[in-house]
Amino acid sequence: MKNGFKNLTIQHIQLEERSQLAEVEVQFTEGKILIETIMVLGSTDLNMLLAKLSAKGVSLALTEDFEHFSTEEGELYSLDFEKKGWSEIVIDDFVPLQRVRQIRA
Repeated sequence: MKNGFKNLTIQHIQLEERSQLAEVEVQFTEGKILIETIMVLGSTDLNMLLAKLSAKGVSLALTEDFEHFSTEEGELYSLDFEKKGWSEIVIDDFVPLQRVRQIRA
């Protein structure tokens, strides 16, 4: 999967308390093709993505915006962008530092 994304729309973010990774469900266009996938991002790239969201006027707080659930492995945090009314926010250019690992397309 290429490492630069245009017209990126975030649908869902999930974080695990013990993990250093976040699963981010997104849509983006590659050429004229709309791709829906889940990306696995490390903390640095997640922070870069959150900074892009902040520049669009979306400020996130883990305790206020994310739902949390207790599991045997610790807390699980989940944020559905559609429920928050943020499903139309588009990030024009997102270039992670680490190569993005794709789970499914």
